Amino acid sequence: MAGAGVYVTWVTVSLLSGILLMPVFRVSGKRVTLAGFVDVFRRYWIHIALVFSIYVWKDILDKLDRTLMANTHLEMTPFIYAIEGDLVLFIQQAFLNDALTFVLTHFYVAGYMLLVFTATFYFTYFDDRWMSDRILLSMFFVYALAVPFYLFFNVRVTGDHIPEMETLAYHLTPEIQTWFTRIDPFTNGMPSLHIGIPFAVWLGLHRWDHDERWKKYRIFVGWFTALTGFSIIYLGIHWLLDITGGIIVAYVAVRCADQCHDWLWYRLDERTFNARLAWLFADINNPKIVISGYSQRIFAWLTKPSATLTGVVVMLLMAATGGVLLYDAAHQHIPAEGVSHPSGAAAADGWLVALDADDEGNLSAVIIDIENEITYHENLYLNEGGNQSQLGLLNASTEVLISENHAIIWQGYRIITLNFSNPVLVERTTDPLYTDLALLDGVDGENAKLFAIHNGVIFNLQSNNHGEVFTPISDSDVILIDGEGDSLSWVSEASPLTANIITLDGVQNTLSVEVNATVNTAMDEQVLALTGTVVDYDNATITGITFDNNYLIAEVNLSAVTRLVMVNLETGEQRILGDPLFPVAEPSIGYGHVAWQHQQFLNSLDPVEADLDWDVSYHVIAENRSYPLHIVDKVNQTSPQVMINHIVWLQEGEKEDDPPEVRIFSLEETFEPYSSTTMQVATILLIPMLVIWMIQRQKENSERTEEE
Repeated sequence: MAGAGVYVTWVTVSLLSGILLMPVFRVSGKRVTLAGFVDVFRRYWIHIALVFSIYVWKDILDKLDRTLMANTHLEMTPFIYAIEGDLVLFIQQAFLNDALTFVLTHFYVAGYMLLVFTATFYFTYFDDRWMSDRILLSMFFVYALAVPFYLFFNVRVTGDHIPEMETLAYHLTPEIQTWFTRIDPFTNGMPSLHIGIPFAVWLGLHRWDHDERWKKYRIFVGWFTALTGFSIIYLGIHWLLDITGGIIVAYVAVRCADQCHDWLWYRLDERTFNARLAWLFADINNPKIVISGYSQRIFAWLTKPSATLTGVVVMLLMAATGGVLLYDAAHQHIPAEGVSHPSGAAAADGWLVALDADDEGNLSAVIIDIENEITYHENLYLNEGGNQSQLGLLNASTEVLISENHAIIWQGYRIITLNFSNPVLVERTTDPLYTDLALLDGVDGENAKLFAIHNGVIFNLQSNNHGEVFTPISDSDVILIDGEGDSLSWVSEASPLTANIITLDGVQNTLSVEVNATVNTAMDEQVLALTGTVVDYDNATITGITFDNNYLIAEVNLSAVTRLVMVNLETGEQRILGDPLFPVAEPSIGYGHVAWQHQQFLNSLDPVEADLDWDVSYHVIAENRSYPLHIVDKVNQTSPQVMINHIVWLQEGEKEDDPPEVRIFSLEETFEPYSSTTMQVATILLIPMLVIWMIQRQKENSERTEEE
């Protein structure tokens, strides 16, 4: 795994440092022995598991957070920036120093690991159950309380939002950058766990260390928290308000731990846990006794409702509403209806055309009007024995090209044209086997324009003889073409990094764009380390193009890697989309979005199975933000296509025998009818329940005052 080496180093340093510091912070009268490291797990395994479950939760929730961001774009960063402005930028620029950057980057990760390790193991190793019960539970509550913010209050790192701010930690080395990119969604700024966890430990020590046996450790944690606060600002990661959020969450977590630690550890105390389990299963009647006791208490609770019970109901209603929003927002892509075994698909505007195979291998075109939810089926009979052999189609691949009003199904010497306004297939055969095709719409939208490459020359297939050379293009070594609206784009072998665009209707204007796929030397060296191949700029070639009226997207092959370059056709500005360290392919652009497939984190010298498949990402041009539609998995998602309000792609089955699917992703938040009903009911019920809770709370407070 890319970045594994530096991660192992951080873990090793933090563990060794924590062990070496144990004699410094040990409780008076306690010794550090080898046997103690083994015994601590027997005595405190539930405490330790509670804290380290955070890492399991974080991995799952980070993936969910990436999905939510791709689906909803829930982002509060502009509001934070409106409050703070460039305060963090001033701090970074005032102290900017290479040596300081190096030290604080490693402190940011290894130091945090050290704090979590020491706060977890010191209290348990020295058998301070009073502090273990409270401090470790506080650490758990810090993360639990931060989860809603991470899912629904996304705040980006400062270096990813403020123009002049640098994410110094993330870009110290390419290996570190790869590691951070893999494990961090870069949107979990508020609150800062790097402040929340240590501040909760420090505050808990102030609250519960009555005899000050942990005074030296408390002082250490205090200075550690202060240095961490400076580090996360300087390194371009957190906002000042993130620190405030971390302090507040830590305070609430300590209060929560203070309220419920007795109840929790009475039931989960490791000293009695095994005995409780043994008693429970020793006699069949014992589980009945436990269940009966709980049932009676719940019934009594329900028959005599209190403010606590009403508060629980209010929380459940809010959780139900949030859960519905979370589920629907995380399930924005569905299979295309009426397509059972797709072998290819293309989409544009509101139309999707998929090639669907039956059990005998015969193909049909499934035409879906997504906006109006109308599906048409047209039989292609591409496998009709004699005709197929006669036309040389036996081993030919089938491709689909689509424009605003037309679709082309191209298989070898066979070209089938479809007009969406009248879904009838028109077929013709060609003499030569063309290298590439491009489909355009005429000015009236009724007549399709079709161009082909043969022997490096572009032909206009709409002329009377179906073979007229496209005279405005003099190149005789064209290697690929693409069409959009009334314009045609091409790349020639003589100029493999130049994309040419010509407008066909009206005044014929030609624009030539030289594409630049270079990045900094450090990244190219990382590509060499990952692939064993040098990034070859001298022999770079455009291998795919797509464009609209404003932007051109070029897929550039550099031998060691392919990169995606977006060119602003008006200003000439160019930027690389996706991660320049890893392969990309099949770009598509439309309606302010760019989609592509990528193999994130792929190390071809030491490939991991989870990194071998293709995944889909998309870029919102207006936001200048990219979002992954799929987190790392073992299923291929390929051929993404941008439509109005949707992105579609081909997806393999999750199991070997499962058929592939055409998946449709909505770029707009959509909620199922049952979701709307659930949220409406919950909203209505919240009003009376909150009023009842307030009345009950006031009454209970009055009764308590009278008793006193």
